[in-house]
Amino acid sequence: MLLALALAAAQPPAEPMTAEVVRDALTDRVTATATLRADYDRLVIGCDPYRVRRPWVRFDARRWFRPGNPFNGNLSLAYRFDAQPSHRMMWSVRETSALLVGIDRVRRFIGALAGSERLVIRARDIENRSFDTVFEVVDAGPAIARVLEACGETARR
Repeated sequence: MLLALALAAAQPPAEPMTAEVVRDALTDRVTATATLRADYDRLVIGCDPYRVRRPWVRFDARRWFRPGNPFNGNLSLAYRFDAQPSHRMMWSVRETSALLVGIDRVRRFIGALAGSERLVIRARDIENRSFDTVFEVVDAGPAIARVLEACGETARR
């Protein structure tokens, strides 16, 4: 028991979600991202006000994902926020990156993330083995709001 407490105390606290807003000096074009890290894996929320797909969610893993549908690259990934029931959604997969597909799904996912403390994503790697990535969600609400505001999106949308 004492060893478990010592190991738990040695674990560094989870990093808060960071937001970065960049305005191009020549064109005034804005790109904004909010990043949540879990070891070498990242969950990135971003937007580009000049593109149709805004906002977007990308999951970057240290492992290669199993190939998605040969026609569109889509693959179903499972995820769970806190103690809520798990869900499955289609993500567009390419090598070590998965992009959440569908603007309504993206907005629902972002809204749930902003009010959560923990996110677990389950995927399959290129050898069809299941792997979980656990994100400890800290300060996601303010970071997401900053990114959406920079791109002209509203948090309630």
